[in-house]
Amino acid sequence: MIRRKDRREGLVTSDYWGPSMVSPWSLLTDMDRIFDDFRSEWETMFVMPQTMTTDMIRQPLIDLVDNGKDFLVTAEIPGIKKDDLRIEVTERGLEISGETQVDEKKEDKGSGYIRRERRFSKFYRSVPLPENVRMDKVEAELKDGVLFVRLPKAAPPEKKARKVAIK
Repeated sequence: MIRRKDRREGLVTSDYWGPSMVSPWSLLTDMDRIFDDFRSEWETMFVMPQTMTTDMIRQPLIDLVDNGKDFLVTAEIPGIKKDDLRIEVTERGLEISGETQVDEKKEDKGSGYIRRERRFSKFYRSVPLPENVRMDKVEAELKDGVLFVRLPKAAPPEKKARKVAIK
């Protein structure tokens, strides 16, 4: 089978052009397929599997909702205590970060662990906001591994007009 670039055409069998006639475009089509395969393998080569995240900074998944008067950011942060969480509101947006650490004590040595991968986890997420917010009125709540941050919008600046004299 030959893959076509245009999905509307679908797949055609390699004997589409007949046994004796070879399409002048078949070489280009095969080259497109080879480069597509190479590109997809190249991209996946640099993506780290999620099991290798021990020293990496992960980004929690978020939803940003505009409720009219305020923004609501919902972030999935499972297994993090509120003491290990840091939330900052900046001029550019919202920054959520934190880390958790499992203390390895001497009595853990004989506790039967065969493999222990959950030792240290760090995360950071910056959420740009489309409008300015009232930094003093921001509220956050952590419930069942989900963080809710309510950011009230700042009043839009008054548009002051001034007449300019022409000389």
